Amino acid sequence: MTTEETAENSAVEESKGNKTRPRGRVTIFGTWCKGCGLCIEFCPRGVFEVNGQGRPLVAHPERCTACHWCDTHCPDMAITVRRLDEEEVEELEELSQLAEEGALPAGGDL
Repeated sequence: MTTEETAENSAVEESKGNKTRPRGRVTIFGTWCKGCGLCIEFCPRGVFEVNGQGRPLVAHPERCTACHWCDTHCPDMAITVRRLDEEEVEELEELSQLAEEGALPAGGDL
């Protein structure tokens, strides 16, 4: 397992009316995490899943709303969440659109 696992994929979601809202970027520091599972169990958006070693994995970064539940409640302080600024949101929207059109490689390389 790497020392740091970072959400690299899209961090925006279209809501009703096709408006986007800013999202967060979740980082898990693997060497600090003891695998308690609080983030997995209580994330209101289901951003995390269990990896093969019983530790959290940022499986759905696009769902993160930057509510800070996970980083606030992590007993190991192994999670950070940063709200994306407007420019980052726009750039990720453009990349997502290009990926949907097949202009970018598949496999979450955004």
